[in-house]
Amino acid sequence: MLPSDFYTDLSDKGVIQLSGPERQKYLQGQITADVNALTGNNALLACHCDFKGKTWSVSYLMSWQEQLLLLTHQSVMEKSLGELKKYGVFAKVDIVDASKDWRVTAGLGKAIEAEIIRVFNHLPEKHQDYCQNENGLVLLLAGSTKRYIILQPKDAQSIVNIEPTKDAENIWEVEDIKAGIADIRAQTCNEFVPQMMNLQQLGAISFSKGCYMGQEVVARTKYLGKNKRAAFRLHADGVKSAHVGDKLERQLGENWRPAGTILRSATTKEQTWLLATLASDTEIGSVMRVKDAPESSFTVLPQPYELT
Repeated sequence: MLPSDFYTDLSDKGVIQLSGPERQKYLQGQITADVNALTGNNALLACHCDFKGKTWSVSYLMSWQEQLLLLTHQSVMEKSLGELKKYGVFAKVDIVDASKDWRVTAGLGKAIEAEIIRVFNHLPEKHQDYCQNENGLVLLLAGSTKRYIILQPKDAQSIVNIEPTKDAENIWEVEDIKAGIADIRAQTCNEFVPQMMNLQQLGAISFSKGCYMGQEVVARTKYLGKNKRAAFRLHADGVKSAHVGDKLERQLGENWRPAGTILRSATTKEQTWLLATLASDTEIGSVMRVKDAPESSFTVLPQPYELT
């Protein structure tokens, strides 16, 4: 059960920053989300893919002071940034790793909401809405509870009146897994088409925006029914050995066969949670084990949204 008030540094997050007059036009041709639909108060979830449709990174896209910001996982920053910059030389855009200039924190509860109002004057209202001022941005993730991600320039007025929660980053990771939000880490970089991770269900793919890197494969996967995989939540009581990139197996008779790959893993309060890509027809309640740690078994749970 989540603490009633919760605050943490998200030290595993990084910020890619795009500036210049062609930043929007350029990024529109690089990611799965429709950048032209981005507003000053509603963020986009997006995938950055290679020409085969395999995902380099998953990010939240926001706009701040004539800049576009991609909030993504630190472990894939270098690869995703390198691929973005490779083609950026042909456009009027500057693309940099701005992680050192930003502090990324997160929280939930009445205390964090009071601090957000103090620094930003109001709260975002809907899922993936964000508010902003000279002190940065606040993004709302609304599911079973309201969670906030706060991006602030290092020299801005900070959220200072709450102590970080013990084991906080693990708790945040568990909540993302419970919400069925897929992510890419170094161990899974460039392995999966976005639909294999349910990112179409989360609104991360526009099928009407026109061309972008990997668009042909992503569109074919949708319209020709090529995708046979989906992301599922898995759960086990106790602390289990399970890491991002580990392979899962399922039992067939007396033998165990390959089943999927772990995308996210976190343990808190003597429970271990996974998000993993499995066959899309996997039955809820199925038992999986980690190939390299066969004593670690998990039960497949339904996602909090409909799989299509």
